[in-house]
Amino acid sequence: MLVENKTTETYQAIHIPVSSNSPPGNVFQRFASYFWYYVICGVSISIKDMIKDIYVKAPVIEIEKLKKRSDQVVVMTGGPRGIGFDIVKKLLQLDYTVILGVRNISASQNGIDKIRSLGITSGGVKFLNLDLKSLNSVRQFAKEVLTCEEGSRIDLLLNNAGSVNGNYEITPDNMESTFQVNYLSHFLLTNLLLPRIKETAAKKGGEPCQIVNTSSHVQNACKIKFNELETSKVYVPFKSYCKSKLYQVVHVKTLENKFREEKINVHAYAVHPGEIATDIWDTVGIFAKILQPVMNLGRTTDGAANTVLYPVLTPEVGAKFGGEYFESGQVKPSNKQANKLEIQEKLWERSLELTKDFNEN
Repeated sequence: MLVENKTTETYQAIHIPVSSNSPPGNVFQRFASYFWYYVICGVSISIKDMIKDIYVKAPVIEIEKLKKRSDQVVVMTGGPRGIGFDIVKKLLQLDYTVILGVRNISASQNGIDKIRSLGITSGGVKFLNLDLKSLNSVRQFAKEVLTCEEGSRIDLLLNNAGSVNGNYEITPDNMESTFQVNYLSHFLLTNLLLPRIKETAAKKGGEPCQIVNTSSHVQNACKIKFNELETSKVYVPFKSYCKSKLYQVVHVKTLENKFREEKINVHAYAVHPGEIATDIWDTVGIFAKILQPVMNLGRTTDGAANTVLYPVLTPEVGAKFGGEYFESGQVKPSNKQANKLEIQEKLWERSLELTKDFNEN
């Protein structure tokens, strides 16, 4: 078992957010877009999903009956809070070594201490600093993962961190922040870690390595427009969030196609954890506050964690349905655009172009 790394941050990302009181689009365009994405799409889809979560239960994973992963390593973005808390708890129960990319090591250590206070002594945790609003930070994080002792193998990559930015913000890389945090930084991180993941898969024999993108059912509410990926002609927070979650689904399908072509034993999945009342919605506004009491009736963070980990910890499912989009432990239809090869190829090439100065692969 590894001992938690309680050292101070060795890398501090340069983060100079640029917010604007006048986001792209005039007041009429923003109102129309806001009405469509929040009232028509957001509220209707969310209510439908919350009702579904009440009646369609999360998959049950009996952690105590699963074999231990004492020699296996997980790289995960985001700290042990909200859904992440229960994901990390289950991974430690299975004796994984978990490398966590977080913005605040001290706060994340508090989460691990809480898990340990529950009597969970197995598994190990290593913290490394990661700011998904900085591509340079992503590259530095990947470098530290690949050079540390714990990162000598990577069995599972969990692209779990995400945000909904209530204000229009341009990152230091000159990109809209929700797009970069939820999608592009994870795209870059996955590419930088892929060689190690492939090496690990080659050594494991029959058991695959895996990549999970924590997506959302709202990926069905939008369309990809390649003339406004990293920027927005008309900015509405929920619109940017929906699109970023669609990009994650496309990313998974593209990866799976490449793994099959190369005959590599790695699988990728996009997973919707359910409607969960976590602090990710704090900046969205009044609609999230109105819906929160209904959210509390549905899925717990423990159930959401089971949903995210289901294809990973259920071999007969994961091996058969690589590249698929999951809800409640079941493969569900994704946005039709995600299945189009021309969309997959175009998004891949555009993403490579946007990350070319940081992508060593």
